[in-house]
Amino acid sequence: MDQLRVENVTLHFRTSRGPVQAVDQASFTLPRGLTLAVIGESGCGKTSLARAILRLLPRNIQTYKGSVYLNGTDVMKLDDDRFRREVRWVRMALVPQAAMNALNPVVRVGDQVAESLVIHRRAASKAEAMERAAKAFALVGVPTDFLTRYAFELSGGMRQRVAIAMALVIKPDLVVLDEPTSALDVLTQANLMNVLKTIKQDSQTSFMLITHDIATSSELADRVAVMYAGHLVEIADARQFYPNPVHPYSKKLMASVPTLRQEKKLEFIPGQPPSLIRPPGGCRFKDRCPSRFERCEDEPKLAETGDRRQVRCWLHV
Repeated sequence: MDQLRVENVTLHFRTSRGPVQAVDQASFTLPRGLTLAVIGESGCGKTSLARAILRLLPRNIQTYKGSVYLNGTDVMKLDDDRFRREVRWVRMALVPQAAMNALNPVVRVGDQVAESLVIHRRAASKAEAMERAAKAFALVGVPTDFLTRYAFELSGGMRQRVAIAMALVIKPDLVVLDEPTSALDVLTQANLMNVLKTIKQDSQTSFMLITHDIATSSELADRVAVMYAGHLVEIADARQFYPNPVHPYSKKLMASVPTLRQEKKLEFIPGQPPSLIRPPGGCRFKDRCPSRFERCEDEPKLAETGDRRQVRCWLHV
């Protein structure tokens, strides 16, 4: 049974220039205990997709619809109060982008991690909550004597680990990691990815990793979803995708990544991503696509290709 099943989730924002079509009819599944990497250029809708799933929405929403099934239950049908009490942070948690800057500077980090246990009544007392916070710190590789420290006393990597401990302390079914290694140096990134791989091996927690760093995504991903201009354009197993992407946009992305074991001429994608206020008709990648032909004037659907891969491209229908 899939831990997470997303069906036709659409999220548009209202602006003075017109609606921003950040996410359009996104559908995918995530089995229990696996990691889905959502990759793509900045501004393609990755973070908006995560916020649509977690219902962390701003006030300027114009369109918000679809279904999000968590362990078979459509949590989109729950009212806001019940979703906040029973789902968000309890069954689905978020490590936000630039999480290391999201900690409260005047509250000790141990108290911030324990707070969710107290609020959601997952601990009988503050002492028990602090004990579980200490275990969460140990899980992500933070010394337990850091419980009494403030965020400014920790390095960027340690603050990032504290943010992950905050998401894991209640033991949710799904953790969404939004650019968890951004603004970290290469060694700290590698250490953090090793921590996440250890957590993944030792628990049944599912991860949704949002990143534009393709090399980082390959360290953790079991499945890959490529996003472009608000559309999911390819979904495949990681073992299929990284050696053999099939959507033209996916191919260009992978061709832009340097490798250690072989020499290759790096490529780039000409032009700019389309405006999400007035996206072009037909295939949204057509103006930058080297394989464009007449049928690209019609909008393709995300279709199965027969090898458990889904592609939004007329070349593979």
